[in-house]
Amino acid sequence: MKKLFVFVFLLTLPLFISAQTGNLTEYVGSYKFEGAPFEKIVISVEGTAILAEAEGVGKGEIFASKNKDEFTEPNNNAVLIFNRDSNGQVISLIVKVQGAELKGAKEGDAKSEYLGKYKFSDDSAVPSMTVSLREGELFGETDQGSAVLKPTAKKDVFSVVGYDGSAEFLRDSAGKISKVILKVQDMVMNGEKQ
Repeated sequence: MKKLFVFVFLLTLPLFISAQTGNLTEYVGSYKFEGAPFEKIVISVEGTAILAEAEGVGKGEIFASKNKDEFTEPNNNAVLIFNRDSNGQVISLIVKVQGAELKGAKEGDAKSEYLGKYKFSDDSAVPSMTVSLREGELFGETDQGSAVLKPTAKKDVFSVVGYDGSAEFLRDSAGKISKVILKVQDMVMNGEKQ
């Protein structure tokens, strides 16, 4: 009986690995991180291997784990978890390493350009707002609270869900997001992207 179990396990193992690693190219891309010891991680495929390269850290092969969209990197004892949007597209990456959890957005994703920390003037009700990506949605967080930033019909303008407010992002002459105007509860705060 044990021989039959081992034989069946060995037959199904390649199917499991194939299902887990399926189309590796859907993970390929550059992921931008805020507040991490590196600015980005580049995921690439060479042959049948999937590789992760962090600036200043190096490049190494990552290996599929038993969980969907999860990989391990043995040299740094790291776990990489790719997140998908409601359409099944890979949009972000979480790296768990040395007790830290670092979050990065896939570049090329239109939402990634809004990510970062915005500093308000000293006389503002809050000192800053950090915009991050959680489960495919933009999320604004201050020391007074946090909320989903939901896109409106107007480009670069988002409603602040649950606060009856808005966040309007402004672009510099090169077309990059450089400022935010946060309007919440009769307050208007102007922030500079850090």
